[in-house]
Amino acid sequence: MDVPERKAPAGLGSAEHEALVSLREAVSTLDAELRSVLAAEDRARVLQANAERRAEQARFAFEVEAFQNLGRAAFRCADEVEVLLWRYTSALTVLGIGILERLAAGGPPLSDTAVERLCEEPTLGEFERAIAVPVDLLLVREEDHLERKRKERRKLLDFVEIAYECLLDTTNPTPMDRPTAAGARLSVDHPSYMDRPWIGHLDTLVAVAQQTPHEIGRVLKT
Repeated sequence: MDVPERKAPAGLGSAEHEALVSLREAVSTLDAELRSVLAAEDRARVLQANAERRAEQARFAFEVEAFQNLGRAAFRCADEVEVLLWRYTSALTVLGIGILERLAAGGPPLSDTAVERLCEEPTLGEFERAIAVPVDLLLVREEDHLERKRKERRKLLDFVEIAYECLLDTTNPTPMDRPTAAGARLSVDHPSYMDRPWIGHLDTLVAVAQQTPHEIGRVLKT
């Protein structure tokens, strides 16, 4: 069972429902767009390589220059889309886990203000806290499913440590201590001279985020 788009199921507040549906759509679309941009980047490399071979005996090689620039543009675009995907995927993850915690505790639906706050990009510390919540407390599932979820969470906690290492790097012009880094938002505070810390982890994060509405729907059904 998944969370339906048109009507909030019993047990889910209207703000919770609308936010889940909206963020889920944003994440799914951005994930597809990122794959498209990465494919365009690959095509630019092939075009450049082919143009370089053709230009070996030619007087002019403007197509080589053009495809080099195309590749750079595709790279910049992919980087920006990754930032957007992190921003909305991390928000969906934290919101979803917050709702699962609320359901596990038997509390009332989150207020509009609380939901709006959870829809913002989380700080690194907020994301870490959400991911660290034991899945056994949130889900009523078979052991093999829970173990898969635990492995996903461990991968994301590894990612969190990589992000902390980047923010705590002593060569950073504005170095942070760990409490300060916990309050940072990666989309704006990650050092520009370093690779994004989510490289190699976005697929896991997207999978966790996209599964969260399904897990909420299952909890509501049971």
